[in-house]
Amino acid sequence: MTRPLILDLVMGGRMDRRIERTRTAVVEAAVALAARGAPAVGMTEIATAAGVSRKAVYENFGSRDEVLRSATEWLLRDAVPSVEPAGTRETTVWVAVLAPVVAHMTSHRDYYRNVLSGPAGAAARDAVVDHAVAGLRAERARRNESGADGVGRMVGGVGTVARDGAVAAVQCRRDRFAVHGLVGLVADALLQRSDADLGGLFRELTEGLSTLAPGG
Repeated sequence: MTRPLILDLVMGGRMDRRIERTRTAVVEAAVALAARGAPAVGMTEIATAAGVSRKAVYENFGSRDEVLRSATEWLLRDAVPSVEPAGTRETTVWVAVLAPVVAHMTSHRDYYRNVLSGPAGAAARDAVVDHAVAGLRAERARRNESGADGVGRMVGGVGTVARDGAVAAVQCRRDRFAVHGLVGLVADALLQRSDADLGGLFRELTEGLSTLAPGG
């Protein structure tokens, strides 16, 4: 006898909710363990802290790197760009997007200090970089800009914004390069001093970002 479609839908919904609960429990456990000073925390420890089986962790994430990347992405939900009123340009795109990211890393400094120095450091760093680069792209689109703050400009004439795909790809690579360097310096500062002034470091570093230009 064929099972009714409505039963499949209900069971599918329950399964989705169960998976979501499992994934949330795992990332919350990973964040708590890492923040307490366990950069090399293992899958068994994560599973125990999350109250799920080790098999469930592997089925949902596959590896410790993926757990900590997902945990970092989950934490980054509160790192949103500072939105200015329409028509104003007092804050550069770089500051609007990256200042909240640095403030977020300051708020979770123990987590980032431990994770970025551990075996899954590259995965967590990539999550921060991806978040920031996506934020830069979205904020430029919100401001109706293809290039901003001197980055991605000067193609096709002074003050002209290039909109073709090739230039957009170059801009994305440039963004990744700059953000990756910023996150690396923040990580180094945290490793040297747990109470490092990340906001001050960010302000010092971003003074030169507005001078960046293709070929410059």
